[in-house]
Amino acid sequence: MSTATSDESWESYAVCRHHDPDLWFSRRTAATAIAICRTCPVLPACRTAMQRREDGLPPNHRQGIVAGLTPSQRYRLERTARRRPVPVLPPDPVPRTRKTHVPAPCGTRAAYQRHLRRREPVDEACRAANARSAGHYRRTGSTRT
Repeated sequence: MSTATSDESWESYAVCRHHDPDLWFSRRTAATAIAICRTCPVLPACRTAMQRREDGLPPNHRQGIVAGLTPSQRYRLERTARRRPVPVLPPDPVPRTRKTHVPAPCGTRAAYQRHLRRREPVDEACRAANARSAGHYRRTGSTRT
């Protein structure tokens, strides 16, 4: 009587059954093991079983060539399968409008700088605010009041 369940019936058709098991656990023979796996008629079932068996294992707990993949390849395969696509959000029903910028009021250093940047005439209030700010900076070494 067979102890294999219907889920494991594919294993009797695996090509690797007729080879030395050590072939899949040596770095020297890894290329040969991978080549043998690629010719196997039950490779998809083997990969499915491997993914179920190794689900959640860290890379250092995966050993040998299984289903034609190295331990690091199997780990990457699991990680990419776990990634979920970023949901695409529907567009806003009302388009967002850009907030209008309120310029600094006259009588501040920011307004003085705006006048200079725009090559506008500088009024006395802005000129005085800039002088106060410059004097404060010379005394304290800081622009904060």
